[in-house]
Amino acid sequence: MPISPDPGPGIRVEISLTGDGSYNELRKWLRGDEDLDGVRVDTVGAPPLPGQMSGGAVEALIATVADPGLLGALFGAVGGWAAARASTRRTRIRVKVGDREVEVEGPALRDPEAVARRLHAELGEAP
Repeated sequence: MPISPDPGPGIRVEISLTGDGSYNELRKWLRGDEDLDGVRVDTVGAPPLPGQMSGGAVEALIATVADPGLLGALFGAVGGWAAARASTRRTRIRVKVGDREVEVEGPALRDPEAVARRLHAELGEAP
């Protein structure tokens, strides 16, 4: 999956959505969170289809976390975003750090603290 631009040094967290997930909404939510000032959020576009000059739709968000202490804040923000929309939209969130991956969907998304705890427990240590 091509990444543009180079996310730079730090912990690379890949966030993918399926269902009614909106990358633009999530990206705006993360960028608006004051606790994530040390986290860079970029989009990853799909490669161009044959005959196209540019890539397709967004495939993932890449959050680059310079300070490992901000992973908890990032996971909390992702959980908060999911919970804010869980009652009206069906979304599955996949979060990957290094070779470790966690997928959360359905009723589990309604509890932002539980989402954050699970992500932190399974992905919180820097690779």
